Amino acid sequence: MMMAMSAANPRPGRYGSFGGQFVAPVLLPVLDRLEAAFDEAWADHAFRRSFEDLLARFVGRPTPIFETTTLASVNGGARIILKRDDLTFNGGNYANSALGQCMLAARMGLSSVVTDTGSGQNGVAAAAVAARLGLGCTIYMGSRDAVRHAATIRKMRAFGADVTVVEDAERTLSSATSAAIRHWMGHSATTAYLAGAPIGAHPYPVMVGAFQAVIGRETRLQLIEAGVLPEAIISAVGGGSSTIGIFSGFVGDPQIRLIAVEAGGRGDGAPHSARLGKGRRGILHGAETLVLADENGQILPAASLAPGLAYPGSAPEIADLVKRGRVETMTIEDEDARRAVLDLAAREGILVSLEAGHAIAAAGRIARLYDRNDAVIVMVASSGDKDLDVIWPGEYP
Repeated sequence: MMMAMSAANPRPGRYGSFGGQFVAPVLLPVLDRLEAAFDEAWADHAFRRSFEDLLARFVGRPTPIFETTTLASVNGGARIILKRDDLTFNGGNYANSALGQCMLAARMGLSSVVTDTGSGQNGVAAAAVAARLGLGCTIYMGSRDAVRHAATIRKMRAFGADVTVVEDAERTLSSATSAAIRHWMGHSATTAYLAGAPIGAHPYPVMVGAFQAVIGRETRLQLIEAGVLPEAIISAVGGGSSTIGIFSGFVGDPQIRLIAVEAGGRGDGAPHSARLGKGRRGILHGAETLVLADENGQILPAASLAPGLAYPGSAPEIADLVKRGRVETMTIEDEDARRAVLDLAAREGILVSLEAGHAIAAAGRIARLYDRNDAVIVMVASSGDKDLDVIWPGEYP
């Protein structure tokens, strides 16, 4: 859903020339109330303490860093160290921002949240946290993604969420996001929209970035304690929640490379999701950012074996970091990501998501540029249980 606002009436929330609020006028007061509530809550020490307490006791933070052994020997070069948010409670890294936003909704006196999901992880996180805080939860999921991730739908419903499968347009995450925003526009008096990523109109990128920054703080402290100065931080980027989370801890260290890995799809000119490296400036879901679009500005469908990466837009903050040259981009194709997931599982006993598989594959290539005294860090945003039917379609015991 694309909604434009006059350029002569700019709104806040810019990262360089990206971001802003490009929404229907009816939503501007809602966004203003949300921004004021977030600013007040984030300055409230009691809110922050409750958030941090639930991150520890309910989500399962801090998550460890973990050095692989066989991957490094196979790839040669630098050590490969994982930041393991796959070990958190339901939803991987999505639990961080789901918790913060649900707490904020309850603080504002709202009774429910609505969100969207592609891989299912944001939906699972939202459903679990909403259950814990006594909020109603509605989740939209594209029918293509729903077919591939039936088990996550059952899990969301087990937590009491109302899951609606979307048949519109390309039937993936972008369609689900549009449906969730339409729902929110009709129920904003009682319902908060829960963003799974730092995308959309201000203040969502700021809010999600603040809630996800715990990843970067943890990783930085853990590396200092381990005596590791990394050459690069590598993260697969869909909406960008885990990416902006881990990058936030190192963006001020120019000697450390920040590498955003995008989905190359099947390759050979087929549809892909590399909007940071190959996209255009445009407006999608309320923000100006880098998008997949044709020469007329029409949004193109995104494609990836990993549904969490198949989104045609990008986080405004990441788009700005790419344009400024602080973040590099890299593209990994479906089969390389799939092979990386299987190799890591067979060699290390760690089953990561296909989204993280893109970053693992990229790390193997980057590691070869360095020697054994160096290290690269890989963001592992979620586990791979949800992807087993995609990795081995049609196989039975």
